[in-house]
Amino acid sequence: MSFFDGVATTAQKAVRQATIHTAINAGGSAQAASFTVDIEQIPGLITEYERAQDKLGDILMKAQDLQNVAPPGDDEASQKLATDLGEMAGNNEGCLSWAVNDARARIQSQIDQLKAALGTYQTTDENATARQV
Repeated sequence: MSFFDGVATTAQKAVRQATIHTAINAGGSAQAASFTVDIEQIPGLITEYERAQDKLGDILMKAQDLQNVAPPGDDEASQKLATDLGEMAGNNEGCLSWAVNDARARIQSQIDQLKAALGTYQTTDENATARQV
């Protein structure tokens, strides 16, 4: 193998990679992050992200149920428990429904980036393919 064979392989590998930008939780604050993925793996990754969104949708429905839970009794402590639980499961920043919706939006952003990267790669690949005239 010559030097140029290794360079071509490395260059081809770089072309077959997509960079996806995201954020990670760093002790309560979001930090910018990114990762690369092989273009051929994108359809499977999109499927897994869509499954994650479905699971988060199920969690969101349960959170919405928690917002309207009936107090276990008529006493003041039971009433407060039901009210507090509803607030914690609600849509205010930091609450369960808010966090689930935020996660779903972040996943959708990554799905959109993956689809765009795949589309760009396919278009580039098609344009580079020799065509019969």
